[in-house]
Amino acid sequence: MRNGKVAGYYRLSIEDDDVQMESNSITNQRTLVKKFIMEDKELSQYEFCEFYDDGYSGTTMDRPGIQELLNEIRNNQIHVVIVKDISRFSRDYIELGTYMEQIFPFLGIRFIAITDHYDSMDYIGCTVDVNIAFKSLLADFYCKDVSDKVKSSVEAKKKQGKYAMGCVPFGYSKDKNNTYNLIIVQDEAEVVRYIFQLSYSGKNLTQICRILNDEGILTPLEFINLRKKQNRKELKQQYKLWQAGTVRSILTNETYIGHMVYGKTEQTAVGSGKKILKPKEEWKVFKNHHEAIVDKEIFDAVQKKFNKVKNNIRKNIQYPLKGKLFCRYCKRTLKVMRLAEEKLSFYCASGKICSDAECISKTINNEELEGVVLSELKNQLIILGDKNIIMQHSYIRKKEGIKEEEKNLKCLENQLKELTNNKALLLENYHTGILNKEQYKDKKNEITYKLSELQLQYEKEENEIKKQREEINDFPMDVEEIFRYSGMDCLCRDMVETFIKRIEIDGYKNIDIYWTFNNH
Repeated sequence: MRNGKVAGYYRLSIEDDDVQMESNSITNQRTLVKKFIMEDKELSQYEFCEFYDDGYSGTTMDRPGIQELLNEIRNNQIHVVIVKDISRFSRDYIELGTYMEQIFPFLGIRFIAITDHYDSMDYIGCTVDVNIAFKSLLADFYCKDVSDKVKSSVEAKKKQGKYAMGCVPFGYSKDKNNTYNLIIVQDEAEVVRYIFQLSYSGKNLTQICRILNDEGILTPLEFINLRKKQNRKELKQQYKLWQAGTVRSILTNETYIGHMVYGKTEQTAVGSGKKILKPKEEWKVFKNHHEAIVDKEIFDAVQKKFNKVKNNIRKNIQYPLKGKLFCRYCKRTLKVMRLAEEKLSFYCASGKICSDAECISKTINNEELEGVVLSELKNQLIILGDKNIIMQHSYIRKKEGIKEEEKNLKCLENQLKELTNNKALLLENYHTGILNKEQYKDKKNEITYKLSELQLQYEKEENEIKKQREEINDFPMDVEEIFRYSGMDCLCRDMVETFIKRIEIDGYKNIDIYWTFNNH
């Protein structure tokens, strides 16, 4: 055996039932692994290290302990990995198979699952025993079965009128005596009624926010923090204001007339964690579920106002300073507004929803702002002068570009993984009779073709990143190309990205530019 450490890996999660908890505890797993090593003359000669994850599901490899272990393997520090059983390492059949059949053999890693009597040394040059493969497949099915049962149980409770949802709307809390019931929180409910009365009287979202903020009424997050201390980043902000989106979500929530609404979202794809909002007519409603805060007459009148507003699809406005403009007072991103003749202007939304805010309540013209920024940028380029500084920062921009391409590569990798999982699911559906033989073949060929195309794209992107990394090691900077910016008559996006971190503007339209090449 080559030089390297022997690693023990342990995992415990809520997947394990009460009976399994004791035998699968981290302590018992450690004891079993250490005893196994001590009784093996060869393994006991090498340095031993341990990694563990407590409270993490085996259906994902996104666990701190396993990632630390894999990082040590990549650094050629570990030669043998020992676990109590294969489900401790992973409950994902596809992921587990990839490591056991491809990654570990390629890296020369010996993998041992004690209670499964599996040692990869016994399978060099041949496939994994069918019993091991079947057991790993059962572990995968077990997790999916548990997930389906939990979802079915929650769905059944909702149909029975039990409030089996994690989030509770502002104005309510769960009954301590029966967590499936909602009870009114009176001080919060008064705020909800006030918001509905303001809307009923004709106030729009911005006007309602301004009234709430001017009167110093606490935001929903601040109210919740009074009942249960939170550690949310929003609470650390100096200025906590009511926003139009928050008010709108309250005014359109049927919970406030006593209805429980559920089934609003669905998964985008099998195995995907992403969800999309379903059409409103497909939502499920349990009427008269709890005590109402708002009269239905007022609620219906408010909804008519929202129904009259057309949902115009806003076009994405492109301009050189996009993403760089902030309010100096509240630090929020400035909003952009398109005027006549395609002209743009900027303002801070907080300035319109709070009288005390020193934000930009009036708009600032895009042409005026770009002129000031361009003039100041040219002055800075003259001051810089030193070609080496410009070369250095262009080099940094190149590195940042590589990081962005690496993110794209990660997206492609996730797509490949999702397609691979879907392909494995086809076989499962064929064996269970969901798909017939022809349907299985057609869908399998379709996914195989997509996988092939995506794999080519992945390899192309990977080679491009490798090529750019080689170029950046000896980066031939075209200094004249950078200096040409000093002679340009208008801002361009590339110029802004190269030299500007952010721009802050106060209520008096004073402009503060933060450059990439110095602290301010």
